[in-house]
Amino acid sequence: MVSFRPPRVLASACAGASLAFAALLLPAGAEEPSSEANRQELHLYMKGRYVYQKYCVECHGATGRGNGPWAGELAVKPRNFRSGLFKFRTTAYGTQPVDADLRRTIRSGISGTTMPVFSNLHEEEVDGLVVYLKSLSRAWRKPELAARPVPMPGTPDWFASPGERRSRAQAGAARFQALCATCHGDSGKGDGPGGQGLVDGWGNPIAPATLSAPHHKSGDQPGDLYRTIATGLNGTPMVGYAEALKEDEIWELVAWIVELSAAD
Repeated sequence: MVSFRPPRVLASACAGASLAFAALLLPAGAEEPSSEANRQELHLYMKGRYVYQKYCVECHGATGRGNGPWAGELAVKPRNFRSGLFKFRTTAYGTQPVDADLRRTIRSGISGTTMPVFSNLHEEEVDGLVVYLKSLSRAWRKPELAARPVPMPGTPDWFASPGERRSRAQAGAARFQALCATCHGDSGKGDGPGGQGLVDGWGNPIAPATLSAPHHKSGDQPGDLYRTIATGLNGTPMVGYAEALKEDEIWELVAWIVELSAAD
């Protein structure tokens, strides 16, 4: 991969704008970073802009509105970064992701969509892309949307025991019927009556996830399912249950979803 270095003239011109650029990324009322921090942020921004134009613009568009030349042909529309809404996070529903959440999506891709796995990018390129994506929306400057991380516990020991996991899954099945089946369907096939005619926060028609499928957009590990149930998906009717359910209750839901996937 070719490493991007801004031309000397461009770098000189950009240096004069570094303070203004850094201010765009700061939440309202936050302390101004040092000049060295500004230069580093600007360096990452320029690298991220280059990576975005090379790999992302065809789907997400030149200004990040999700309207690239390929977008019209895609069943699952590319993310509109201008809205500042991100589905896959470790933060509370309605808040912004932390940088590690953006890195995880870039590195892992999204199953069932055209968002690929970018395992070939260097760490600095990923860091730069995160900085650039955050520059595309004013939502990052709103204090009320600031990231509020939700604790993510490790997978409980009982999950490794097929017998105990099935036993716990029965409690999860009853909870699934009460909370999830209206949209996701009794068998997790995404065919519940409440899932008809849904539209996401970007104005695109959406359907509830098929939870009985072998792969999930948020990832295939139990912890990925826990994260989605706990935090919800911004821009969709899928709210987070971190405050409404105990950790074990969420894990029992995860156990039931795993059983649905195995039975499909």
